[in-house]
Amino acid sequence: MLKTDRNFDLTLDPDVAYRIAELVQTYQGEAFVPLEDEDEIDSDPGDDLIPDVDALADEAERPHHDVLEDELEGLISGLNVDARHDLLALIWVGRGDFEASDWASARRAAREAEPFSVSDYIEELQSGGDYIEEALSALGYAPPEDHE
Repeated sequence: MLKTDRNFDLTLDPDVAYRIAELVQTYQGEAFVPLEDEDEIDSDPGDDLIPDVDALADEAERPHHDVLEDELEGLISGLNVDARHDLLALIWVGRGDFEASDWASARRAAREAEPFSVSDYIEELQSGGDYIEEALSALGYAPPEDHE
C-alpha cells in the first residue's frame, strides 16, 4: 500500500475498500441497462401473449443466487464496526460532505450515525463506488493496481 504523510490510518484495509467500490459500481451497472435507440417500448401490453401464471410463480419461488451481491454483502458484513464507520466516512468524504483534511469529523459523524444496514445504503446510493474511490484517492491511498 502506498502511503503519504498523513496523521491517521484507516481501520478498513484500503484494498478491501477499493474492492467494495468496484463491486458497487458493477452491481449498479447491472441494474441499469439503458435502452438502445432501436429498442421499442411496448405501449400496448394488451396484445401480448397470455403468460403462464404457474410458470411465473414457480420461477419466483426458486432461490436466485447473485454472486456479485453475495460478495459485496459478505465483504461489508465481515468488517468490524470501526471499519464500517470508515466505509461510511469514505462515502461522505467522496460525496463532498466532508473534506479529506477533516477525516476525523467524517469518522466521528459515521460513529454517531443512526444504526442502519451499510450494505443496503451502499447498494442504493447512486455513485457510492465512485465516492469511495474519490475519498481513498483524496486521502492518499492508491488503487491496488498502482502499487503492485
